[in-house]
Amino acid sequence: MKQIEIHRTWDGGKAEQMKTLLQDYDISCYLASHLTQSVMPFAGQEEIRVMVPEAKAEEARRILENFFDSGPGEEPDHQDETS
Repeated sequence: MKQIEIHRTWDGGKAEQMKTLLQDYDISCYLASHLTQSVMPFAGQEEIRVMVPEAKAEEARRILENFFDSGPGEEPDHQDETS
């Protein structure tokens, strides 16, 4: 099954929250990075990609948008990207 990126962030905590949320909805999810921990061992120093099965990508995007949507008066996190 082909996995695709649905979100990209530098915030490891947020990426873990997204993974847990998607798994709660029975959507398999894994976090990927171009750097290995041995090359860049410092937390927050690598971009993390949220990956899901292609068939579940649209559903996963909707779930994340609904859960992480900015409320009134809040600024969106401009460092994150939704694919």
